[in-house]
Amino acid sequence: MDAWRLKTTKLEPYYFSYLGNGYLGIQTSKDGIGAYFKARSFIAGVYDGEYEELVEIPKWSGIFFSVLDSHPFSNLSEIGNYEQTLDLRKAVLLTKYIWTGPLGPVSFDISFFISRADPHVAAVSYAFSPGREGKVVLETFLDASGLKNLKVVERGTEGDTLWLEVETGLSKIRIAEATRIICEPGPVTVKEIVDDKSARLKLIFDVKSAENYNVRKYTVFYTSLDSEDPLKSALRKIEECSVKGFEKLFSEHCREWEKIWERDIEVDDPVVQRRIHACIYHLVSSVREGQDYSIPPMGLSNDGWRGHVFWDADFFMFPALILLFPELAKSIVAYRCKTLKAAKEHAKKHGYEGAWYGWQTASSGKEVSRGGYSDEIHIVGDVAWAQWQYYLATGDEEYFKKCAAPIIIETAKFWASRVTYNPEKDRYEILKVIPPDESICEKWGKETVDNSAFTNAIAQWNLKTAIKVCKMLGINCPVKWAEIAEKMYIPFDEERKIILEYEGYDGHPIKQPDVLEMLFPLEHPMTRELMENNFKYYIDKPDKELGHSFCPSIHVVVACRLGKRKEASELFKEWDAFFLPPFEVVREILMHAHGIVMVTSTAGYLLNIIHGFAGIRVTEKGLEVKPLLPESISRIVFKKFFFRGKAYSLIIRRKNGVETYELKELK
Repeated sequence: MDAWRLKTTKLEPYYFSYLGNGYLGIQTSKDGIGAYFKARSFIAGVYDGEYEELVEIPKWSGIFFSVLDSHPFSNLSEIGNYEQTLDLRKAVLLTKYIWTGPLGPVSFDISFFISRADPHVAAVSYAFSPGREGKVVLETFLDASGLKNLKVVERGTEGDTLWLEVETGLSKIRIAEATRIICEPGPVTVKEIVDDKSARLKLIFDVKSAENYNVRKYTVFYTSLDSEDPLKSALRKIEECSVKGFEKLFSEHCREWEKIWERDIEVDDPVVQRRIHACIYHLVSSVREGQDYSIPPMGLSNDGWRGHVFWDADFFMFPALILLFPELAKSIVAYRCKTLKAAKEHAKKHGYEGAWYGWQTASSGKEVSRGGYSDEIHIVGDVAWAQWQYYLATGDEEYFKKCAAPIIIETAKFWASRVTYNPEKDRYEILKVIPPDESICEKWGKETVDNSAFTNAIAQWNLKTAIKVCKMLGINCPVKWAEIAEKMYIPFDEERKIILEYEGYDGHPIKQPDVLEMLFPLEHPMTRELMENNFKYYIDKPDKELGHSFCPSIHVVVACRLGKRKEASELFKEWDAFFLPPFEVVREILMHAHGIVMVTSTAGYLLNIIHGFAGIRVTEKGLEVKPLLPESISRIVFKKFFFRGKAYSLIIRRKNGVETYELKELK
């Protein structure tokens, strides 16, 4: 089994992956470039509409091949020798096939990548060889048809170059695309077509039998978020691409991915190794250094949940990234710093103090759930948690003082104003919330619950950490914070000695493991007995019909923390049903395959490896390593990771049932 090259020779089943560089993303398609199948494309940070939805940009990738108005994939039975490979090491999609049409067998060989070296550049190498002579038409295009929220500002053609500039309806963001197509041998005729929504080039060839025709297509993207004149920037960049050529652009791209894979995780199980590579690839492809857009649940692969940012980024993706790629993880916490003002305005609007981060947010940081409101307020603590973890993992004092500390303090102010004191029971409660387990609304008919265990626990953590932060900064904090934290109510079943998911929880099946999320990632203080009781009770509670990927994301790590090798190994096998062919993409739930590519869940798989089996913990005292390898793995190697400004390698081995590890600082 190849751990790097994910290959299919079948057209079905086909669950798309995507190519991305953190700035731009596009879905893969069966034909390799989205000429005959839909391949939707997105740019990070480009939102529009009342509820700030991630914008699908004009179609740009396809090269449409036709002979006598017939084209490949119009009849799948005419496609032979099909082979498509997603090369994870080089982040390139390779597609080969033979189409038997009017010119006999025509072979195609296509390479497609989005540059990691230059975020604005994508390139296609498209080679074909006909079985006999005749006329062939190639059509390339930039097309905004069907994208109702985009107004075409400029479009045109000149020679071998196309351009299109559009503007979003409400946010008024300009998006410019420019494409150049270079052919060897060249066409006999070129037709330029410009209409209301698109610009096209139709290239007509008199082809000869068995001759090789090579087409190179470069496409460039800029928006008004990164250029004062996006179209001018795109046209200038397209000239640079033409000078460099495909091979140099690809070489530069590969070098950047080599740097990513210097931080690879190696294991001695070929299936797990392949999935680790796929998960790192799918996660990293939606984020890049220097940005502050965070990551939606599906990254740049799709616009599920309108491309909004949820707790997924702070509580799942962040801990998967922070040790391997701290410079990428910073995008998640920097986004929350950028949107702190909006969070404070949201709290004030609803009569609370401090900062209330919305359950769904996008470019502005405003709450963009339907109606502009959500009771799923645990997000406030999740945001603060990631800020503290970033500081613990990096030791970045400048960021701590500028961003992390203010966020932790302002979110504590929110909790202090949101709690309700129950004088009869001398405790603080948080009423009318939606817990992480949203099945209470989706399946069990409740609008909200009182005293969600996870919500109350993370509010308590937030208050305690804010007190600590104030001491570190030498500033006073409200005395009330300590009292609220001390008397925060966590619902508890005295008979069964377990924490209840929420007050009045009746044991119904759950969507995701709120109480076990208190054990990890939150690490809420519990006795060993209480941890065991909670694990034993909740491990069988997930809704099997739904099958949510957050369950193995958390369950495996908790089992490892409890030293349960056999249980952790069995729970880890649950991932088998979530990975889909041919590119090891992960779906959100087992009930259907609509939720791909679920980038949150790729992070969840990596959490199993990093924080579960390797047992790595980021603490105030430093880095802890307490490994417990599954039965199928006897060795894990972290080639390079980072902690507080220093680089390390880590080798974990199991021999005779005992784990040992070697942690080395890299000079």
